Formats: sequence, structure tokens, C-alpha cells
Amino acid sequence: MKRLLLLAVSALLLCSCANKSMTRYETLAPVLKKEGFEGTIEKIEKKKDDLYGEKSAFLYHFDEGMLYHYAGKNQESIKHFAQAEQIYEDLYTKSVTNEAAAIVTNDNIRPYRARPFEVLMMYQYQILNYLAIGDLDGALVEVRRAQIASEALYQKDKEKVNDNGWLRYLSAIVYDMAGEEDDAAIAYLKAAKAFEEGNVKMPKEVWEYINESLTKMDRADDLKSLKTEALTSTPKATAARTKGQEIIVVGYAGHSPILGEMYLSGTYVSGTAMNLTYKDGKTGKINSFTVFAPPVAGAGSNTFHVGFALPEKKELPQRTSMFSVNLDGTMRVTPEKVANIDSELEQNMKDENATTAVRTITRVVLRTIAAQKAKSATNTGNGIFDLVKNIAVDVGQSQLEQADLRIGLFMPNTINVTRIPVDAGDHDVTISALDSQGRVIGDYKLGKIKVGKGQKKIVVVPSID
Repeated sequence: MKRLLLLAVSALLLCSCANKSMTRYETLAPVLKKEGFEGTIEKIEKKKDDLYGEKSAFLYHFDEGMLYHYAGKNQESIKHFAQAEQIYEDLYTKSVTNEAAAIVTNDNIRPYRARPFEVLMMYQYQILNYLAIGDLDGALVEVRRAQIASEALYQKDKEKVNDNGWLRYLSAIVYDMAGEEDDAAIAYLKAAKAFEEGNVKMPKEVWEYINESLTKMDRADDLKSLKTEALTSTPKATAARTKGQEIIVVGYAGHSPILGEMYLSGTYVSGTAMNLTYKDGKTGKINSFTVFAPPVAGAGSNTFHVGFALPEKKELPQRTSMFSVNLDGTMRVTPEKVANIDSELEQNMKDENATTAVRTITRVVLRTIAAQKAKSATNTGNGIFDLVKNIAVDVGQSQLEQADLRIGLFMPNTINVTRIPVDAGDHDVTISALDSQGRVIGDYKLGKIKVGKGQKKIVVVPSID
């Protein structure tokens, strides 16, 4: 009897202490810094099962897709993102009732379904991959797939909005490249609405191209329906249409946040309001908020002290904040911010943490009730043994609760874009990565870039640090 109890407690503790999310970051962050994208890819392939596992299959392909994209190996990136798309679609239609194990353990037991902004980012990267290999048809297919995903994810409830201005804007560029001006105008309009609703201020250059497209397509009324004041002139966008060629620079700046654990505690009484307290990771202050204490079978009117962890955004040091583009030694352009993954994550956590807290509280209370019953049922009358056994059960069941810290590890902190109208021919391009003070921390000398007549040439610069 004693041996069985000890084995059960040991197994409980062992299954609860491993957290692949932290192991993944702690293993791969130093490799990325020292060995770059390809070295990190190699490390992931060697330790794939240990670092990701079956439940995080989406993240494995998502991370690999990003790393191959940054390394300029677009075909390999396409393959991984295609697999990530398939996993996401399969999980989207899968009933959550098949994930009952999460009720008694923690959210890490469930297959990772991807956060809304990760799904939309996946399509952005995939579109750029197809453009990089010269497959416009493939890019158009991804644009349409992205539209379907965007419509499925879109929701507007007070401040809760799942849309992406950069993805809509990129879609408009692809439609322009394909000569589908009606679709381009619709995409530009959706881009404007997404920027107005989102967490990134409407970039001036983006707004100019939106104005130029909608005006040309006799959609001035659509412009008037937007919150941003319409422009009377669009010199850059007009020049791009007149010349027929552009160099479009996409810069990935900095490293997006990861997730740490925020420990919360409070007193639970079934069906009442519950006040939770936690320590703010940034300020160190003790804060509190109130959530509904969901009714739990068997809880009755008993009072339970519960403690558990929720994900908390953990910002990383940023070396690269912006870019400067030097064209032919005579023109210098600063790409504008079109996406902010830091803000996307923060909003996503605000949207989800209340629901996660209720689900977690329910799980903790259920386990607490079960543990109490187990302790009573297994009492032997031996005071010392029962004390040790009861402590072990309490520790074991509390250790089971771990926050789900899974997130894509190689997203940029911000995405910065500029479009430069050019004449057909060769152009010398150097892109400088700048810190928050505008100081150059690295140069990407791309040399001569050949731009054919009527071509939009997209250049990607990853400075993920």
C-alpha cells in the first residue's frame, strides 16, 4: 500500500515538472545569438521531440517556417508553413471534448491551436515566400486562404478585434501585381479599417497608397466612410503607378516577447465573485482583479484557497528598432511600422486571460476536492505516514498546474515596410538596422537589385535581435 502511494505521488510530480516552453526558449535563444538562423534550424532538428513534441506540432512547423524564411530558403519555409496551416485547420474543426485530459492536469496537455495573430502572421510569411520564388499564383492562393482565415477569426467586441492591417495591405499589393485592381481596392479598404481598429497607427505611406487606389477606382465614398482624413494628393503612390516599378522593403525588427508565469491566489466559494491577487512582473506591485467563481460539483459552500499560474508577457531586450534604406547612394527612406507583435500579444492575453482563469480555477478546485477525498480514503491511522502522504498529495496536485507558455519563438517585435518607386534597371540597395536612438547597429548591403519593367521587387531583411 505504502509503495503504491509513493509511486503514484512520484509519477504525479514527474509528469508535472517538465515545461517544454521554457526548455525550448532556454535551449534555442543562445543558439540563435551565436549560430544564426541555420544553426538554430539544425539544433531544432536534432532535438525536435524533446523541444516540441506532438502537442506542439503547430509551433514546430511555425518556428521552422520562420527560420527558413529568414535564411532565404523559401521552398523549405513554404513546406513547413503548409504543414502548420494543415495542423491549424485540423485543430480548428476538432472538438475540444477530445481534450478531457486538460481538465485534470493543465492546458499544456491540449494540442497548441495557435493564437489569432500567429495564424495571420503565418499567411503573411507564406505570401512573401511565394513572391520570393516568383510564384505569383501561389501567392494569390495564400491571399485567398488568408482572407478565409481572417473572416473566421474576425471578431469585434469592445476592444477585442482580430484583424491585421499589414496582411490586408500585403494582399492588396499582391492583387496589384496580378493586375486585379478591383480586388486590390477592396483589400486596401479592408487594410484601412484594420489599421483603424488595430494597435498600429495608420502608416502615412500606407494611407497614401490606399487613397490612390480607391480614388482611381472611383471609390471616394469609401474613403469618406473611414475615420482617417482623406488626402488631396498622393505623390509617391502616383509615381509608383506611373513608373510601373517598385522596390518594397520588409524589415523584421527585434524579437517578440515570450511568456513567463504570473502566480495568482485567492479564496474560492462556488458561484460567487472571487478576488485574485498577483505580483506585477514589471513594477513588483501587488495587484488584484475580480472574476466569477464558477460552480463546481462537490464544492458545496466550502471555502478553498486556490493558487495557480497564468501566462504573463515577458519582454526581451531589443537591439533593432527600425531601419533606414539607402537607394543608389542618393535616396534615404525610413520604413514605417505596419505590425507590432508585442501589442498583438498583450491584447490577445487581455482577451483570453479571464476565460483561462475561470477554466483554471475550475480545474484547481476539482483537483483539490479529489485530493481531499483521496487523502481521507487512504488514511492508515499511522499519524506520521498519513502526514507525509497527505503533504505529498497536496504538493503533487498543486504542482500539476502550470501555465501554458507556448508561443512562436522567432517572431519579430515589429514589422516595418516601405515602397520605393524606381525606374527599370539595376539599383544599389543598402539597409541599415537602427537601435531605438537611431544609431546604426548593422548594415545589409544587398548590392545591385535588378528590377524588370512593371515589376514590384520585394526585399526582406530579418534583424531578429
